[in-house]
Amino acid sequence: MLDTMQNFPLRTLTVFAFVGLVMMAVVGKADDRHKAADIRISIEQRDDASLQIIYDLKKGRRELIFGELEAGHRERRWQIETPGFKLLRLAEEDRIYRIDGRKFDRVVIMAKPDLVRIPKNYQPIARYGDGGVMVYTGHFWPMTGKGGRVNATFSFAPAPGAKVVAFGERANALTDWRSPMAHPAFVYLGPLQPVETPDVMAVVDPAAPDWISAEFDALTPRAFSHLAEIFGFTLKTKPNLFLAAPLGRDEGRLSYAGDALPAQFQITLEGGAWREPSAKALTIFRRATIHEAIHLWQAAARPSTAEAPGWIHEGAADAISAEAMVTLGLWDGAAFEADFDKAKAACAASLDEGSLAGAGDRRAFKALYSCGHVIAVAVSWAEAANASDFWRAFIDETRTSGDGYTRKDFYDLVETRTGNREFTQSLKSFVSTPPANPAREIDRLLVATGSPLANSRAD
Repeated sequence: MLDTMQNFPLRTLTVFAFVGLVMMAVVGKADDRHKAADIRISIEQRDDASLQIIYDLKKGRRELIFGELEAGHRERRWQIETPGFKLLRLAEEDRIYRIDGRKFDRVVIMAKPDLVRIPKNYQPIARYGDGGVMVYTGHFWPMTGKGGRVNATFSFAPAPGAKVVAFGERANALTDWRSPMAHPAFVYLGPLQPVETPDVMAVVDPAAPDWISAEFDALTPRAFSHLAEIFGFTLKTKPNLFLAAPLGRDEGRLSYAGDALPAQFQITLEGGAWREPSAKALTIFRRATIHEAIHLWQAAARPSTAEAPGWIHEGAADAISAEAMVTLGLWDGAAFEADFDKAKAACAASLDEGSLAGAGDRRAFKALYSCGHVIAVAVSWAEAANASDFWRAFIDETRTSGDGYTRKDFYDLVETRTGNREFTQSLKSFVSTPPANPAREIDRLLVATGSPLANSRAD
């Protein structure tokens, strides 16, 4: 997940791309889907956008373990309704247990949406238009003691007059549901009617400006066709799009937030500057939407562990989306070069306090995008290809194994495709070593590609 910041009429533009967390999420074993659930999770929407969540356990347990979430969020926004229970944070996990230490087979909680976006993570519950909420199941899905997901099913009961929407289904309720992607998912509860196109099943907030809907309708088929061509396959599951537009009254704000999951992506637009089309708004919307769509294809190569760094896929999505902007006629060569120069400058600034490898720990999230972008371009120069060419090969290598990828897999393929061990070593050093002069080290990495482009582009 990443934040990139630009300025727009003295206000802040924020673009969020959260797929890093998704692609590193740990799921249960595939064959769990054919077993009776160990935990049945029932989620009922209330009129005030809060949710009642009931955990029914097949066998008694002493605790429920929940994965990483911003410290204190569950404590603030969850209330345990069953007497005699407590929520406790240990390390980076939250746990629910009986105060007397005995096993239990049922517990009921109430969960409310947070008014503030959680940094670098999915919102557990987000208000979504009038009377609607978006639920991210991953934050309500208990973990095993070994870091996987408990074998569980979900049931959803929307508020009166509302429906539940997930992967093309729109129903009065869903019972004992499992995501077809065997992965945490977005589920919408509310009154909006999804619109199906040849490319997506979309739930669009009626508050979204007409020009946004028209732009999305025009962009999506072209972008999806292009991405299918460059990656060499079409998506097996028609993806969900969820688009919310809580624009607010701040006329100078232009904020795009995007989350991606396997076969799903979600866009939130905030700020009054979205109400009318502008060159800035068009560029942001197009580039960021293509970036999120690229993650749908990258999901075929999900990392096998949380050790796979976000800069690998986030930077590639930035680099490939820049290439797509040119191919689709939305940018000229000058805009493409300016974008790369901007990525170089942002990368250098983000490495002033340490290495790229340590960026996540020090919350230098911009580095994942900008430095990852620089790396993706450097790799493409080293193999005299496009950034998309490397990722087509990377997906082919990793999805056939069925085990996802690791950091080592990435470096190994770089060396194989470039035939340049020295460049690969330079890349590893660039990632792991805190640079004394970040801009100079970026230039050194580009020169190490051996590409003539380095002489003209590494300032």
